[in-house]
Amino acid sequence: MRVFDNGCFYTVTVSENEVSDFADRWPCFGECRAIWFQFDKRNSDLVDMGNDAGMDGAGVVALSHDAQAYGRKRLKLAA
Repeated sequence: MRVFDNGCFYTVTVSENEVSDFADRWPCFGECRAIWFQFDKRNSDLVDMGNDAGMDGAGVVALSHDAQAYGRKRLKLAA
């Protein structure tokens, strides 16, 4: 995963290989390709995401939680 500081937001990109590794643990995840999530820095609410077509919705939500935690840790944001 990679984190980008966008001012009041932060974006976490998840590579195709990372999505594939996650999908191995999530039954019926669907297509595997890179995906990105954007979060509000103040409260870490998900504000945008992209490239999730063909993926299991619940799996994408779980992956977004992993991306959110990773971004907060890398940017040293309060929990």
